[in-house]
Amino acid sequence: MAPIAAVLAFRPVHVLEITFNDFNLLVPLSGTSTLSVEYTHSVSLTKVVDVYRINESGIYAYEEKWQEFLAGQPLNGSPEGEFFVKRLDKSLGKEWMYWFIEVNHFRLVLDGRPVFEQPAEDGLLVIRVKEVPAFKAHAGW
Repeated sequence: MAPIAAVLAFRPVHVLEITFNDFNLLVPLSGTSTLSVEYTHSVSLTKVVDVYRINESGIYAYEEKWQEFLAGQPLNGSPEGEFFVKRLDKSLGKEWMYWFIEVNHFRLVLDGRPVFEQPAEDGLLVIRVKEVPAFKAHAGW
């Protein structure tokens, strides 16, 4: 039985990897997950929410929500409550990055569960879909 367990432990599985400076999170993927990146826009100082659908094939931009039509924000969207909303269906590949400064104070919500909040520092947020051995996927979540 031990050889079968070893084979299963090293079997490749798809994961969502989230990194920000020294923070690293691996989440096993089964089906499609929703990741929201919520942050304060550095010009308007209003809330922005970028929503992604993530599965084994990659990262898909699903929705953008913002509160002001200022520099760096979309110019076309439909008003919905306190936000302007733009629906998307765009493949971004297997990796997506943001550079955040301290004023952005971003927060990540995965499938309705908060998983990370920006510490008081600037840095690069990387969202990646990749394969790792099964034992690493389950140790990281």
